[in-house]
Amino acid sequence: MSLITISDLTMEYGPDTILENVSLSVARGERIGIVGRNGGGKTTLLKAILGIEQPASGNIHIAKGIRIGYLSQIQSIDESQTVIQAAEVALSAVADAETELRNAEQALAENPTDEELTEALGAAQDRHQYLGGHFAVDGLHASLKALGFPESTWDKQVAVLSGGEKTRLAMARLLATSPEVLILDEPTNHLDIKAIEWLENFLVQVPGAVLVVSHDRRFLDRVTKATWEVDVHRVTVYGCAYSEYRKRRDAERQQQLDEYLKQQAHIQKTEEYIRRNKAGQNTRNAMGRQKVLNRLDRIDRPMDDGAMMHAAVGDAGRSGLDVVVAQNLCKSFGDRTIVRNANFTLRRGDRVGVVGPNGAGKTTLINMLIGDDEIDSGHIRTGHGVKVAHHKQEQDDFGDDESLLDAFYDRAGLTIAECRTHLAKFLFTGEDVFKPVSGLSGGERAKLAMSLMVLSPANLLILDEPTNHLDVFSCDALAQSLARFAGTLLVISHDRSLLDETTNKTLYFDGTGNVALYDMPYSAWRESVAAAEAQPARKKVTDQVATQPAQSALQRSRDKRKLQSKLESLEAKIAETETQLATIEGRLSAPASPDSAIADAKLYEQTGKALEELMTEWELMAGQIDALE
Repeated sequence: MSLITISDLTMEYGPDTILENVSLSVARGERIGIVGRNGGGKTTLLKAILGIEQPASGNIHIAKGIRIGYLSQIQSIDESQTVIQAAEVALSAVADAETELRNAEQALAENPTDEELTEALGAAQDRHQYLGGHFAVDGLHASLKALGFPESTWDKQVAVLSGGEKTRLAMARLLATSPEVLILDEPTNHLDIKAIEWLENFLVQVPGAVLVVSHDRRFLDRVTKATWEVDVHRVTVYGCAYSEYRKRRDAERQQQLDEYLKQQAHIQKTEEYIRRNKAGQNTRNAMGRQKVLNRLDRIDRPMDDGAMMHAAVGDAGRSGLDVVVAQNLCKSFGDRTIVRNANFTLRRGDRVGVVGPNGAGKTTLINMLIGDDEIDSGHIRTGHGVKVAHHKQEQDDFGDDESLLDAFYDRAGLTIAECRTHLAKFLFTGEDVFKPVSGLSGGERAKLAMSLMVLSPANLLILDEPTNHLDVFSCDALAQSLARFAGTLLVISHDRSLLDETTNKTLYFDGTGNVALYDMPYSAWRESVAAAEAQPARKKVTDQVATQPAQSALQRSRDKRKLQSKLESLEAKIAETETQLATIEGRLSAPASPDSAIADAKLYEQTGKALEELMTEWELMAGQIDALE
């Protein structure tokens, strides 16, 4: 059954058509990644589904009783509340479900033979359980902690949170509501890698449907099973995650390009024949070929996804061997230590990925390097001949009333013609350059800032979360552009694909002031950390074996038999509890009296919890038996 059905949808903004005759459906359990160029209609599609924007034609049907949860790129949270107060707004649905359950129990108690009321009670129980029931509070608290809000922050006012923190708070609140359909618009933008991985693990277990717009290629691969490509007013459906989609799509584009080039060669040959023969004795043949050419269905040249990043950073020449040097560097904000006695050196040609929890000091380090933040003690400096180009995270001085062209012209020091030529390398062409800055998408605004950054020749390129707000195609193109950069690279990013594709070293901030440089790219570093963490556990097992020789094969066999005996007893209890549950269900379908209906409803809930606990115990015991094999 489809939860959402979209039929012949057309969306327009004034004279511009954004989507045209789009038909799609979303079934329970589907996890769909939505990709496309910035400004191409991805968010418009989401807003149409949510009813925020109305279609020019077509319709969208939402199945009865389906609740949709939406995380937008811009959050609206009551700033007078504390973090925990704002989060617990999510529990209102659970409270409503509990009230509905109590009302259903009371109604059935008063009319115990009413079949409709019996069905209503069952539905209320299912809804209460689906929303998490008595475990909803625990789930909300777990979400808060996983998304960077330890219990010590729960009394903090929402008003003092950063934009990224508000996004993470909104996400924790949304995930706790357990909607049947989750719609997420760039959910990873303000998450650190640990939180992204937690979100990935959460979303793959969601029983409902998930629609997600994201630039994070690895996130899409791990979470989604299908891809909707929004391009040139259409939405094309691919039954696969992002990486496989790109392979299929690239093959399709190459075939289209081959057909386009073949047709162009045919057209040129035909036009040459017509030109040479239209006034000679073969005039009739030339006119006939002209008619055929006029009726020819022309193939469009496929757009180059990488065009956005064809402009490279200007070469500033060779720097000295030591590019960035930090010695005994310290920085604190109040009582909180951000950097403690950091010592590292970046050499010419190093390509360094900077990673760590949000708020660990990554951006602060960059600000100290370029002089925007004061140093408490020690020092950090650039070496001889180093020229820096710096892309800041979501910081620009563009005025909303400026046009895109004016914003660039006022800062670039180029003629209007030179400005337009340069902007075209970032896909700002034609009338696009006259769009007001206020009308740019987040990705378009980021590209405008990058177009200014690359004007300055540099041999040290510093990027702070450069993929935020970019579309996936621009992320691919950015990675290719950075791979061609011949200087030293220092990039703060939560984009694991970008880090693996562009860096060869990792600078890690642990969140307590410690900073360490590792001579390996991100994924290799993560694997080494996981191996080191597993080593003590392996050593403990080895030590136990060495000091307990009695743990022979015979002893393990005895232990296994004991566990199997316990497992059989547990299975008998599970079967008995399942029988009790079925008996209670039978009584609820035809209650003897109002009081018995209420009592059985409560007993049903208690027995269900007991069954869940027994099943959990069974899984643990079965795992112990497997370990003794």
